[in-house]
Amino acid sequence: MKTESKVLSSFLAAAVWADGEYDEFEKEFVNEVGDVLEIKTLLADLEKTIKETEKMNEDQLASFLETAAKKVDAEEKEGVLTLCLQLMCADAFLAIEEVENFLAFADILGIDEDKATAILDEFVAEEEDLIIEE
Repeated sequence: MKTESKVLSSFLAAAVWADGEYDEFEKEFVNEVGDVLEIKTLLADLEKTIKETEKMNEDQLASFLETAAKKVDAEEKEGVLTLCLQLMCADAFLAIEEVENFLAFADILGIDEDKATAILDEFVAEEEDLIIEE
């Protein structure tokens, strides 16, 4: 992956805050992603970024993500967005707030809403055990 671990962890931290909880499912997912992408520091970078962002208000977090988005490799933007969605669903539950955050991440990454919705729809269709908040 061309995008730096610290930049990726910015979006992953925001995905963690989408439901306000950093749990074992999310830690396990990040460990697996770090192994697959061969990013040994991903979990440590994420935990550091979680601490940096936990006191940020919504505007500060948006600004933080806008700065990070400029450093995401153009070819990897959809992949970063998909990783955020996977992390938000690591607990097999997708809340309305998480969908709203997913669409906000897409906007910040410069991914149009139709493409983001297609990514979301495809993910939901593939995840058999996913519980979606009505």
